[in-house]
Amino acid sequence: MLVVLSHIELLKEYHGYPSLQSNPAVYELGRLAVTFFFVLSGFLITYLLLAEKQVAGVISVKKFYVRRMLRIWPLYYLAIVLAFVILPRFELFEIPKLTDALPQSIGWTLPLFLLLLPQLALSLFPPVPYAEPLWSIGVEEQFYLLWPLLVARVKRFLPLVLGIVVAGILAKQLAIVYASRLSDPGQLRFWNHFIDYFYFTRIECMGIGAVGAWVVFQQRRRILGVLYSPITQILAWGLTAWFLVTPRFKPLLHYAPVSVLFCIIILNVAANQRSLLKMENRLFTFLGNISYAIYMFHEIAIKVVMEVQTRFGRTSFTSLASNAVLYFGSIVLTLLLASAVYRFYELWFLRRKSRFTIVPSGGNGM
Repeated sequence: MLVVLSHIELLKEYHGYPSLQSNPAVYELGRLAVTFFFVLSGFLITYLLLAEKQVAGVISVKKFYVRRMLRIWPLYYLAIVLAFVILPRFELFEIPKLTDALPQSIGWTLPLFLLLLPQLALSLFPPVPYAEPLWSIGVEEQFYLLWPLLVARVKRFLPLVLGIVVAGILAKQLAIVYASRLSDPGQLRFWNHFIDYFYFTRIECMGIGAVGAWVVFQQRRRILGVLYSPITQILAWGLTAWFLVTPRFKPLLHYAPVSVLFCIIILNVAANQRSLLKMENRLFTFLGNISYAIYMFHEIAIKVVMEVQTRFGRTSFTSLASNAVLYFGSIVLTLLLASAVYRFYELWFLRRKSRFTIVPSGGNGM
């Protein structure tokens, strides 16, 4: 939902309306939320793989890939069809400059999206309207391609993961240091693309989630005793809230520190019986089930609400009332659209995914 709020302001900016997108806190709001998703993904997938290895004695890499394909590909490729083929044909869904730029770059962007490399497309070319959220799905899929092989075959798992985290941080930092000393425009453009690619590809964030999964799975009680303490929980929640709202230290180049906070929150909510925050209820289960569809299609809902307001209400989003209607309408329509996609499309694939499940996870949406 933080991504939805952030993209409301982004779409307002694309259309030339007054927007809060220039505020660093608003700009980073969605990116921080996606970082939380990366940490959660690293935690969940690593824990399930470790559990499968313990229960079955071996990790079925083939079944893992099939599960991930049934979970992710149906909505991913549906979004590609909508963004590249269907929506550009309708004036209602035009986004200034970006829609016009699509024909010039489609020869590169479409193959990169189809090959699950959307973050590379985003680092080289203008954003593709309504396909921009797919960059994080591509990063996740690249993580999934290698992770089961590493968990299955590497005996010293923790040193490997810590090495990946350090390597991810160093690669980004060294590229930034090197590029900051360049003066040649051509070299600067190349290194800016390189930095953008590593900015999107946050393998270190997923690695931090994986470390958390290892700590919980191995029941490292001394570490968990510290992480589960009320003081640690309060600090993690407080610092996270501060990171979300403060405009300081933004835009972020390194998400590792906030990823550690996210990991502490995830550990407590998922595994600590004395967690200060309990999230097991029907509402959150329902929202969890449709969360993938929320993320993939919310920009379509925002655009529809925005067009209704501007065409029939003649608004330019300068008043509090018009922005309140935009926010409320966008959230409601997003939830309705995501619910329909989940019920009439996504659920069909998820039911078949259960055939390849060895260690069950929570909810129909996982």
